[in-house]
Amino acid sequence: MKTHSESEENYIKSLYHLGGGKAVSNGALAQRVGAKGPSATQAVKRLASKGLAEVIPYRGVKLTSDGLALAKHILRKHRLWETFLVEKLGFGWEEVHPLAEQLEHVQSRELVEKLATYLGSPIHDPHGDPIPQSDGAIPPTMGESLQQFSEGSRLRIVRVEDAGSDFFNQLDQLNISLGKEFTLISISNFDSSIQLKAKDGTLFWLSHSMSSNIYALAL
Repeated sequence: MKTHSESEENYIKSLYHLGGGKAVSNGALAQRVGAKGPSATQAVKRLASKGLAEVIPYRGVKLTSDGLALAKHILRKHRLWETFLVEKLGFGWEEVHPLAEQLEHVQSRELVEKLATYLGSPIHDPHGDPIPQSDGAIPPTMGESLQQFSEGSRLRIVRVEDAGSDFFNQLDQLNISLGKEFTLISISNFDSSIQLKAKDGTLFWLSHSMSSNIYALAL
């Protein structure tokens, strides 16, 4: 089994988040990982020497097929660990991302697959994001932003973007979580904030920025 350093995996994951299988500029990559340009250039050269990335003149760098497979595996580990931390250890969904950032670098594939089996082979993590499967297949991303729905729509929350601990704390205060159902009552013409009504009749407003990070399915 090939092993990769934590730094290499972070670069691979960053390339995936920035471009998928498309080319990413060295500057964008350096900014994403918080590195100086020359450091990112050296890291890219190491990845290219291992067949994980390809440098494209005047365009940047992109993942090879092996690099894409590794990126999906790292993402699989991350989201499985998030699921484990929430479902089995009782962590809040706002707490698990930095912990999973550490755990995702475990190299044992046997451990990862046993973890998946233990969790019941989930296809979405606690935030509703799809978990890449062992064969690299990625389940569909669910839902549309609340900003895409019209007044009177009945909704079920299925996914939230990770917008930081303050965002998740606000969701908890409003009792918004995956699976909860709401009715969209009103959309402000002034700032595009939206008013939701819970099943118990509770009414509350969400700002445009907050509602843009919450995704739902129409009922």
